[in-house]
Amino acid sequence: MVPKEKIYSLCAYGSRVAGYEREDSDYDMIIVTKDFKENVPDRTEKQPDKSSPIIVDEATLLDAAKRPEPGEFVIGRFLNVYEPIVNAEFLRSVEIEYKKRGIAEGLIEIQTDYGDFSSNVVIPYEYFLFDKLHKRAAAYPEALYGYTRTYTCDQSKENLEFTLRGFREAAESMASSGIVEITGDSVSIFRGKERAIALSKLFKMYPLTTRDARRFAFHTFANRVGYGFKTKPVSKLRATGKAYHPALVELDHPRRLLRLEEGVVFDDASKMVEEIARVSGFGETYDYEEKKQGDFINSSRQLEIWEDKKRDKYLLKHFPELKSAKWAILNLWSLAAKKFNMSPLSRLNREVEGVRRVHELGIKTHRIVGIALDDRTLVTEYVEGVPLSKFVQKIIKGESTDTGNIEKYALVLGKMHKAGLVYGDTKPQNVLVGKDGIDLLDLEQAVENGDAGWDLAEFLYFSSTHLEKEDDKKDDKKKDDGQKEAGMKLIAESFLASYRSENGSEVIAKAKNMRYVLPFLPVLAPKMIRVVRRAFEKYSSPTGA
Repeated sequence: MVPKEKIYSLCAYGSRVAGYEREDSDYDMIIVTKDFKENVPDRTEKQPDKSSPIIVDEATLLDAAKRPEPGEFVIGRFLNVYEPIVNAEFLRSVEIEYKKRGIAEGLIEIQTDYGDFSSNVVIPYEYFLFDKLHKRAAAYPEALYGYTRTYTCDQSKENLEFTLRGFREAAESMASSGIVEITGDSVSIFRGKERAIALSKLFKMYPLTTRDARRFAFHTFANRVGYGFKTKPVSKLRATGKAYHPALVELDHPRRLLRLEEGVVFDDASKMVEEIARVSGFGETYDYEEKKQGDFINSSRQLEIWEDKKRDKYLLKHFPELKSAKWAILNLWSLAAKKFNMSPLSRLNREVEGVRRVHELGIKTHRIVGIALDDRTLVTEYVEGVPLSKFVQKIIKGESTDTGNIEKYALVLGKMHKAGLVYGDTKPQNVLVGKDGIDLLDLEQAVENGDAGWDLAEFLYFSSTHLEKEDDKKDDKKKDDGQKEAGMKLIAESFLASYRSENGSEVIAKAKNMRYVLPFLPVLAPKMIRVVRRAFEKYSSPTGA
């Protein structure tokens, strides 16, 4: 036993403190000693017998809080609720140090798996708790019963609040050091250069072990080529004959707790429809239908779910790795004018960032429902409308002279450019004309402070190619070339005049550069090039008519 004068701190933990004890439950204790080595177990020793108190040296316990160790048999008790009896202040400091490390490990893992996209993820304090418990339960199934009972028993609410208070204090300490941002009961990872600085601070505070370093390098490489990672489920485990509690979904799927500023994170792409229905408020019984759509770059599916009078549509956009043939096609575009971002995760990140920024500017686009990060699939509401390309086509064919929607689109681009945001892929096919105005789609190439000149040039040169499929190709050949030129002149001039009214002529002057024409030369008639370039010339000065 430990002499009374050698007891530095003392606490109780386990079922009797958490409120799920039985009559025969043990009284679980941790005795922290100072300057007393007898009977103090080594940190790597296996878990002590339940009937005996855990005896640990003060310096050893504090070191275990700050540095990873195999098993974490002693320090792991401070993840959950405990009752301080002697020297509560020391126990609290140990808990906070341990939870700071837990947050650091979680932040590093998320950034390793999701790269730049991690800055879009909102991480509640519960995630750090259940992610740590998930990993411990997978390694030590005998602990599973205690974890589930702690957070499902009658005292579970109080237990969770006690535990999260420690994570809250730990996060506040890390925020004061410039490592994370705090919003309510969650943290967020910085964006851009600030993220790199914060990650560097984390590595200095909690250096990677050799094993962690290998994992970090492998995950970083793998997510560049689109490989995904999933946490292993623990729901099939059994703890000493006592079943896992199915109500504690967070323990089995901790990443389900992650969310976005807009939308949620789906942790199981194989149950995508089920998850969409759940977050959209459908009951257990519903019908649905999926339809394939999309192009060679993005594989998309239209999903419709209905139940009684409720009926919703969604678009499921998958960001695959672009294979060699597809790369070759896009590289033709990137050689002279525009560098397209090819990485699946980078394109997904830009799409989400683009949606966030566009919404900030009050510009309409789809609402994000959720994302399956490991599958690189974005789920958005389905936006109804007519592609702007249809209006372009009618004007070029001489069937209409109404340029109102083209002018509205130009105003939207002008507003974006004025705020420093570039669309990146301005094809008329990417724009919908809805009942409430212009909706932008496909924001995966949107970027801050990008090439605004490309935005104007791509829209006009792409419109000039008249690539939309015609219902009667033979009839199209008989169309008067003069009509097409007149139609394109009307489009170009109305578009640029409207844009200039919103954002001046500087970007228009830049868009005159011949390098923007090069990607379109194989499909663009010389007369159409002249029409567009004359329009650029006409509206590239502040006073041009």
